[in-house]
Amino acid sequence: MEGKRRRGVNIPRDIVEEILVKVPVKSLVRFKVVSKEWRRSIESTCFIEKHIRYQKSLGGATILSTGRRRRNCLVLEKLLITPCSGSIQTCPYLPIKPFRPTYDFKVSEPCDGLFCIYTKTNDLKFNLVNPATNSRRILPDPTSTLDEVYGQSMYSLLGIGRENGVIPKYKLLWFFQCDDKLVNESTRCKVLSLDSNSWRYVDPPNCRIYCDQPIIHLDGVLYCFSFNSEEMGYRQPCICNLLAFDLHTETFHKYSTQDLESRDCQELSMCILNHRPCIFKKRLGNNDLLFKIWGLDINKSSWEVLYSIEFSCFPPEFYDRFIIPVATINDHVIFSNSCHDIWVFYGSKTHIFHYKFTASKYHMSFFETLVSVYQ
Repeated sequence: MEGKRRRGVNIPRDIVEEILVKVPVKSLVRFKVVSKEWRRSIESTCFIEKHIRYQKSLGGATILSTGRRRRNCLVLEKLLITPCSGSIQTCPYLPIKPFRPTYDFKVSEPCDGLFCIYTKTNDLKFNLVNPATNSRRILPDPTSTLDEVYGQSMYSLLGIGRENGVIPKYKLLWFFQCDDKLVNESTRCKVLSLDSNSWRYVDPPNCRIYCDQPIIHLDGVLYCFSFNSEEMGYRQPCICNLLAFDLHTETFHKYSTQDLESRDCQELSMCILNHRPCIFKKRLGNNDLLFKIWGLDINKSSWEVLYSIEFSCFPPEFYDRFIIPVATINDHVIFSNSCHDIWVFYGSKTHIFHYKFTASKYHMSFFETLVSVYQ
């Protein structure tokens, strides 16, 4: 008896797409080999945008933990934190070996799943990475036409962001300061659009850039610390302002920090919490009783206290008074300490759970995307 033939079921394309939007990046990369049509759909800008919106809507926080092993490899671990269920899911990425072991490098804050690894020396090298798709792109050297940087000490800082617009455009902003006098006029900056693969100058701000704090991104704007300097040493106390760079107009704007209790760049740090740029004092003094997080009201160009937590509410693991907010989920705030532990607090300031890392160095708020390193 002849077996019955199985009948194929044609599922409408929009339904298939609606299902695929909720699939993790790792699986979507594999699904590209199903057919040419699936590959076109998954790689389309429209689908990638839908997938980004879905990832942002998930009820949890994804933390990217970075650390280093021997031979200068960058080790990445993804943590999905769900406070309501009290769970943390971990997933390691493949180690990244961006440069030779002799190079020391920095890691930029991520934007839509992309971040940049770049060297700290005058021999500059830039790698753009998407760990979720295991893809990497070597970017051109921005100093290839700069004769004045050779033979001098150079401070540099790099950030990546997405320009607001109908068509998303990702740009990198690179500051460099290579003078000996450390004055305001020595700051230079270049921009690279990922779709052009070339660096170009933009009008610099008349100030110094504090290069020990990563640049953060929110809604088409990059933020960093700046300070005024005339013939002063880089390590001396410096009064900071928040410098904003609009990726669409490519112009700078300064926000004063005069409302803050501390204004020394070396004492402060910043992050994005509750969809706002925030500043905090990363190490409390012996006489500080409260840990405060200040949020910027962009419309009013002023600061307000978003969180004020008594130091006595923190567990003994914060004995050195080193406190770093990493992310927020509804009423929960995720903190890290000097040992790179993760702690989650609720509105009552009572810790819910604690997670211990090994070989970790830095934690960044992160979510996986299909955004290509090639635009």
